[in-house]
Amino acid sequence: MIPLQKKCIQTGINHLHLPGIIYVILSLFIGIHGSVGQPFLSLDDAMKTGLENNFGIRIMRNEATIATNNDTPGNAGFLPEISISGGYETSVKHSDIKVISGMELDENAASSNWVDAGVFLNWTLFDGMNMFVNRDRLVTLEQMGELEVRITMEKTLSRIIIVYHDIVRNQMMENVLREQVELSRERTRIAETRSSIGAASELEYLRAQVDLNADESALIQQQAFTENARIALNELLAMDISLTFQVEDTILLQENLDIQALNVTCLAQNTEIQQEKYKSELDRLDLKSYEGARYPVLSLYSGYNFMENETEASFIEYNRQLGPYVGLSLQFTLFDGMNRHREVQNARIQIENAELSQQELELAVLSRLGQHFNQYKSELSVIDLENHNLSLAEKNMDIAGESYRIGSLSSIDLREIQENLLEAHSRLITALFRVKVQETELLRLSGNLLPWAGI
Repeated sequence: MIPLQKKCIQTGINHLHLPGIIYVILSLFIGIHGSVGQPFLSLDDAMKTGLENNFGIRIMRNEATIATNNDTPGNAGFLPEISISGGYETSVKHSDIKVISGMELDENAASSNWVDAGVFLNWTLFDGMNMFVNRDRLVTLEQMGELEVRITMEKTLSRIIIVYHDIVRNQMMENVLREQVELSRERTRIAETRSSIGAASELEYLRAQVDLNADESALIQQQAFTENARIALNELLAMDISLTFQVEDTILLQENLDIQALNVTCLAQNTEIQQEKYKSELDRLDLKSYEGARYPVLSLYSGYNFMENETEASFIEYNRQLGPYVGLSLQFTLFDGMNRHREVQNARIQIENAELSQQELELAVLSRLGQHFNQYKSELSVIDLENHNLSLAEKNMDIAGESYRIGSLSSIDLREIQENLLEAHSRLITALFRVKVQETELLRLSGNLLPWAGI
């Protein structure tokens, strides 16, 4: 497994202000609105809860348990089959019997009683090694069941990580929009003051009020996005969808991912590739099973019988038999229309196809890994650029605020600068989230996601 270290990459925000009554100090990552009294849910806790509660994982664990239960010597065919049977019959019938010796028997209401019981054993001693093939198949299916659990865990963890950070992203945008509302509210206050003393037209105040309403509307919509993301996470964790909680205020990213190391671990640990290998193994076992059908089947049978018959409808009034028996049976198909030969040929072709499919899958997974890595590195570069852009936008906003206060900047220009600051924040937050998505997929494809999560 490649070494992975967590590093916090975050954006900060300088104190933005419009000189006047208020001095706005808002952070992207601190002071989640309305979260007072809510329990805190860390990413580690979310992943742990998801692994315990998620319905898909629990279903796959049950399926894996079924596969484990099926892996027994008896199911493979190694053990004998033992059964018992018994019966009792009574009857009254007319009997008219003549034998060659001249003896005759004529009974109008002859009664008969029949009792039988027995213990029987049937044991296949040799079946062309198919019982060993069956055992290997059951072992492989058990291992596939365990792998299916890991695949489901990987997909679920990946989804939990992404949805969790979607909440973080939306809350970061909430804080940005909340700051926008405060800036627009201060701008509206200044415009209203200027209009009341005749220093500005009413149009400027109305324009400021319209922009304030638009910002408040955007904040309301953003809060809905945050709540929807929280509901989606509750669903993944199999919790009450109405539960509310606080989440982390930062996005932790991996900056030391190396494509060469990822490629190596991908071929060794990727669950899709491992699953394809198990399918290939099942194809090889099918070939052995078809080849084993060419051999004879030798079985041992044994038992102990008891029979008692008492009747008035026969010259033998009473008959009782009991005792053990044992025997061997041999079954061998001499000719089956070349069907066995056809099945063996098709099985060999299927093995070849399985090998080709595995090579195709390995190439496809490595291709996806490379594409995600390129996108990951690209988004990291975008983060550096957007951090610089945000710093410039903040400085620009500080200068614009002072200029607007002294009347040397129009409200239209101030609004444009304010929107530029909003876009800078939005682009940076989006870049952070995209890197997290790419990073999570890289860890999943390389088989490192579960070890990274401590599993």
